[in-house]
Amino acid sequence: MENEPKFEKPEAALERMKLSDYENLGTDFEEWLGTQEIPEIFWARIVHSNSASTVRELLDVTQEALSDMHRRRKEHPVSFAESRFTPVAEMIERGMVSCGAIATIFGNVLRKLGIPTKFVHGKLESQKEKNHRHPWLEIYNPLDESWVEVDATRDEFKLPPGAQPIKRYHDWLELKEDFDKGDY
Repeated sequence: MENEPKFEKPEAALERMKLSDYENLGTDFEEWLGTQEIPEIFWARIVHSNSASTVRELLDVTQEALSDMHRRRKEHPVSFAESRFTPVAEMIERGMVSCGAIATIFGNVLRKLGIPTKFVHGKLESQKEKNHRHPWLEIYNPLDESWVEVDATRDEFKLPPGAQPIKRYHDWLELKEDFDKGDY
């Protein structure tokens, strides 16, 4: 099992981390990159962030763009599988609102800009049933070589109290393998 990562409070780290800090990471983090297609209409709203912008500003811009699009149309996924395994472009087009859809969209935006991101499948203390799970992201912080936990569904992007990781994934396709076996 991989070493447990060290974490900094997201509100502090996200303010310090600049998009330009990711320009020379090399190939060490390729496994935490790679994206699904993001619709141009959505991407165009995000790319105006320049290399001097912080990761926090990028998350805010992404949240604003998603909120604007979801004002026009909102759709709740009908199942756990739909909230994780639907392609990003379809999630955005349908206005999918769920913790899984939001984590998927944010993770792919970060990765498209070269920010290594892990998808974390976890649970909250308050979630007792097996099919009630909560995802979040871990974003690499090149300033101190740590990973920052980010919950794109919450204010200030902080994890809720009692969040417990179950497993970290390169993408949700790996989770699908576990899901299909009933081991999630």
